[in-house]
Amino acid sequence: MRAVFALALAVSFASSAQSRKQKPDMSIPPPPADEVTPAKPTPTQAAPPAATAPVAAPTPKPVQPKPDETLPLPMAGPELPALDLSLLKDTSLCVFPFVKESGTGASDKQYLDAIQKTFFDVAKDSPLLKDAVLLGDSTTRCEARDAACFSSVGRMARCQNVLVGSSAAKGNGYVLSVRIFEVGKQRVLPGSEVEQVLETDRQRDVQAWAEGQACRALQVKCAGRISVDADRKDMNVYIDNRLAPRSGKSPEVIAVEPGVHGVRVAVGQRTSLEKKVAVRRGGFSETVYARQTEKGGLPMWLASDLRGTRPDASVDVKEGKWTRPVGYTIAGAGLVAVGIGIYQGQHSKSLISQAEANYNVNGAYLSSDVSNLNSAHSAATIANVLLISGALLLATGSVLAFAF
Repeated sequence: MRAVFALALAVSFASSAQSRKQKPDMSIPPPPADEVTPAKPTPTQAAPPAATAPVAAPTPKPVQPKPDETLPLPMAGPELPALDLSLLKDTSLCVFPFVKESGTGASDKQYLDAIQKTFFDVAKDSPLLKDAVLLGDSTTRCEARDAACFSSVGRMARCQNVLVGSSAAKGNGYVLSVRIFEVGKQRVLPGSEVEQVLETDRQRDVQAWAEGQACRALQVKCAGRISVDADRKDMNVYIDNRLAPRSGKSPEVIAVEPGVHGVRVAVGQRTSLEKKVAVRRGGFSETVYARQTEKGGLPMWLASDLRGTRPDASVDVKEGKWTRPVGYTIAGAGLVAVGIGIYQGQHSKSLISQAEANYNVNGAYLSSDVSNLNSAHSAATIANVLLISGALLLATGSVLAFAF
């Protein structure tokens, strides 16, 4: 499975430089077929015995559809390594089968072929290239960085450049590397070798991501659409953390570049978690549903998560009264103050009674009796303050808790 991602990086090196030269894509090509079938080698083109490399004959470029009125949102992401695209102008490009640098993991040949064919289809539509060639299954096998071997295959296929992708396992992900070999000079095209670590292994995500990178780098006008069912007008829809325009329709259809996009909604300061959705060129994503719960939550689902059902409609947020818990807290503090005040009052009376009893026996106040009388006076003062404060707090808390 690791090899399926390798070719996805093949064209990402070129997107930054080209994005400054060309206007954003505004076209929505017709949806591709459900199943992608690799091109078959032509029987009319022979290959030397040393390296059999049947190839698909170049296909005429189709007529581009009329531009769509909706400008797709560009894909978010860091600036990609720049490449002088003039080096590929009016040249032929061979798309080589994937090279596995690691023997671990199972490979799905049909899926690998579909990814390779995806890049081939984009290359055929590129205004940069003179033609694109999909190398067949019987192509001579080469080591991932064997420039002489790839150049030999390119010469047999009459290609000026050969695009090679490879993959190797690394932790929970895969190290994907891509390079373009110049056939005539038997070297890697300067600046064309890139590496990236990917963790996703979902086939649809990788295909969409690879297609988006290919469209950007090879200057092919591509766009897809994201379908978002957000049933409240106050829900703002964000695509890759950028606010998307809303038309008021349900579901909303938002034009984007092909790739894997993050979708979330927000209402005021509340926001949902992000959902990742794959978009192919000329196609629609699966519908993303967003709803609001009575507690203010904003859950989201993909259509595939719901298994043919639809979520319930959003409801208004039921916010509890803040006065009730605050009132209970204040009333509780008042009760505590009253309790302490009563204790201090009883303690004051006890000290006074003891001093008076000693006076009746001795006919005078002893020094200890004077100290008790002073303590009794202080306790009585504290008791009065606490009783008054506690009564006020209890009354205030009761009003907040029950009157509002």
